[in-house]
Amino acid sequence: MQSWSIQLQGLDPVSSPTTLARTDVDMLVIEPMRSQPGETDFPMRDVVRRVQKSAGSSLPAKRCVAYLNVGQAEDYRRYWRSDWRAPTAAAAGEPAFLLGLDPDGWQGNYPVAYWRPEWRRCLYGDDDAPLDQILADGFDGIYCDWVLGFADPHVQAAAAADGVDPAAEMVRLLADLRRYARERYPLFVVIAQNGVELAERCPELLHAVDALAQEDLSFRGLASAGWNDPGAGDIAAPPAGDWSTAGLGARLAAVRRQGVPVFTLDYALVDEHIAQAIAASRGFGCVPCVSRTPLDRLPPAAPPVR
Repeated sequence: MQSWSIQLQGLDPVSSPTTLARTDVDMLVIEPMRSQPGETDFPMRDVVRRVQKSAGSSLPAKRCVAYLNVGQAEDYRRYWRSDWRAPTAAAAGEPAFLLGLDPDGWQGNYPVAYWRPEWRRCLYGDDDAPLDQILADGFDGIYCDWVLGFADPHVQAAAAADGVDPAAEMVRLLADLRRYARERYPLFVVIAQNGVELAERCPELLHAVDALAQEDLSFRGLASAGWNDPGAGDIAAPPAGDWSTAGLGARLAAVRRQGVPVFTLDYALVDEHIAQAIAASRGFGCVPCVSRTPLDRLPPAAPPVR
């Protein structure tokens, strides 16, 4: 697999199937629309099939993967009930597994105690649960966000109170999601976004998932930015340290040497930075994608890498 792209907002049943199918990539990560209130009739299965029947850039057919936030509750999902109370900066929410606010400013997203059965029941095990809908719609896998939730202070405090290791519990959750999905679809894949730190702490992660993804190898953007806002990308990685391009790239390369595919997602607007991000990713043996933080459309074709 040599290329991929992602779109999590702005999908519609009329134009999106054609746009997605024509995109010259091997894998597409998209929003599973039926998990949102009011979208139960969205023709998701038809969209997925059309993507899967279209040619990839190096594969005879594309892979279609669904986004799934496993470490946060999102108040725009069907599992969110009207009697739930969102957390605030001063207090946890209700149910008690709702722990706090998103530290990066994503509205409507709340870190959870993901090891508790109440949260797991939100994710899978029922026809209306997101993973079950994803399987019913024929997706090839899930792209799991907020795998790094084990490092969130609210999560760590709740884990200490419950007497569990939040890193180990995240690995267990991902393994259980994969096992559950493969009982119905043996080739189903699980991709863990921003999982390198978890893999370093719990190497067994690399046996629980099929690939890692990593944001911000070279450039990041702001959560609050619109597609054409300057803050939607081009914010350079630190010049040195574990999270610099060189430092993070070396860590990703170590994962690659263990035979695990790694996808990167950078946020950049200008052609020079887009080309730079692609070259850096490929230089560390990864598969690059460059977009903008809203992720509400597919990025234009990347400039050639010199």
